[in-house]
Amino acid sequence: MLEAIANRVSEMLGRESSLVRQLRPAYETLLSWSNGGHGIPCTLNGIDLRRDPRCRNYYPANFDYEPAVAAHLRAMVKADWVCFDVGANVGYYVLQFAYWIRPSGRVVAFEPNPGPRAVLERQIAVNDLSGRVEVVAAAIADASGETALYLPASDRQGLDGLSRLGTPDRSLASAFRAITVPMISLDEFCDARPELLPDCILIDIEGFEIAALRGARRLIANRRSNLELIVEMHPDLWESASTPRPDVDALFAELGLRPLPLTGQQDPLSERGVVHLLCE
Repeated sequence: MLEAIANRVSEMLGRESSLVRQLRPAYETLLSWSNGGHGIPCTLNGIDLRRDPRCRNYYPANFDYEPAVAAHLRAMVKADWVCFDVGANVGYYVLQFAYWIRPSGRVVAFEPNPGPRAVLERQIAVNDLSGRVEVVAAAIADASGETALYLPASDRQGLDGLSRLGTPDRSLASAFRAITVPMISLDEFCDARPELLPDCILIDIEGFEIAALRGARRLIANRRSNLELIVEMHPDLWESASTPRPDVDALFAELGLRPLPLTGQQDPLSERGVVHLLCE
């Protein structure tokens, strides 16, 4: 009721009006207090969760997110698995993984962008998942070191998906900024953390998915039948990641990977979409 009234008032006054912006922190405190400091209820793909009042624009009260992909993952992921979410953003899949792998599985969320990572960390806290979910503030690629992450100049919701390694998103024109972030390969991460060898890896990193797979060669080769790979392919962005198509074909042949499209692509290596990479 409180949220419904506040939404009507903010629509009347203008959601980004000076008065609404001034009142927002007090309103968020009131929302938190009214729920005993335990966040606000919400439902994501049928899973009952809580949401931090500061994250409510990212987490509506009841919403479905990529239902076809989520259903595929739900049918595949088992209790007590270790799941990696590479490019975790604000955590929609992180929270679902954390629900599916109960009671003693683990989730590792890789997210270099500090804006969505802050939302993710708040959601982990309000859902009391810190013992089950680990956040790694690094980009995943094929080597370790540091790299530039290009972000929209504005921090408005809805622009987080435009962050890129390598080069800025074309749609941003000159309205971008760059920050330096750590970079690591999955092989190196798993060498350092052998207790976290993954059963499932979900990758969505805007064109650098092939670099992430190159940096997981040993992991894929060693785990093969014990590893599920779900990857969002961005062939239109591979040029910006210095990944020509022949290199993709060669890597897939080397690793014995066959892409099974999950989102209606006719050619999963020419059209953007999510694929299940079968290890053959």
